[in-house]
Amino acid sequence: MQRILFGTLAIASLALCLVFPILHFLGRIEADRFKSGFLFASIAWFIFATLRATRKKKSSKT
Repeated sequence: MQRILFGTLAIASLALCLVFPILHFLGRIEADRFKSGFLFASIAWFIFATLRATRKKKSSKT
């Protein structure tokens, strides 16, 4: 369950890493908001991707 949650949060933060430059390029947000948003989204991606990668899969015994 945690792997799914961390994976979803990692993908969402990675998507934000793509959205912020696009919004800045289109002139919707200023440079300061772009820089801080991209910084927090990239830090979140590193944290959640690492947490997902370090969680062990539950083995199903059949």
